[in-house]
Amino acid sequence: MLIVFFRALILYCIVFLVIRLMGKKELSKVQPFELAIIIVISDLASAPMSSRGLSLFDGIVPIITLLLAYLIFLLINHSSNKVQDIICGKPIMIIKDGKIVENEFNSQKYTVSDIMSQLHEKGIFSISDVKYGLIETNGNLSIITYNQNIESLPVNIIEDGKLSENNMELINISLGDVERLLKAKKLKVEDILVGQMDSNYKFTYQLKKNKEV
Repeated sequence: MLIVFFRALILYCIVFLVIRLMGKKELSKVQPFELAIIIVISDLASAPMSSRGLSLFDGIVPIITLLLAYLIFLLINHSSNKVQDIICGKPIMIIKDGKIVENEFNSQKYTVSDIMSQLHEKGIFSISDVKYGLIETNGNLSIITYNQNIESLPVNIIEDGKLSENNMELINISLGDVERLLKAKKLKVEDILVGQMDSNYKFTYQLKKNKEV
């Protein structure tokens, strides 16, 4: 009995450490590939935790392997916004100007009940009150209501020195538009930590620390 207790304690500490190393995210905000790793890690830990026929290393080695795979995955994911779009998916505009965007609604296999449920959680009871509704890559619905007096949707067109073509498409901003804007301001994409723009061409940005004047 004491052996099982210590095995469970050791594996719990390892699983806890691995999940801490994966970063501080709310469970509802993890990406699908992160959730898959968490589920597999918990399954790998459960068998050696209670079975004396399995070595502790039968659980520890695969868990550490998954952690390394996750860290490599993160490096690949952060290397390019296009890679990130493939791995994590893209934000989808599902409500615009108080109406459901029907083609996106159908492609995402959403139901009206799904949308209304998420709106109710935010204290919104009518789709017509929503100016913009975005399905984030983790499945959450982010909204801007008419009461917020935001004329156009602001999005990050530059993230960590890389252009986000998907976000540019959301507000119908072309690559040429962005290049002309940056040239006028004497800025380079790679020097910008985060650059946000709306469809009215209002642009705000933060330079990377080593590029600040």
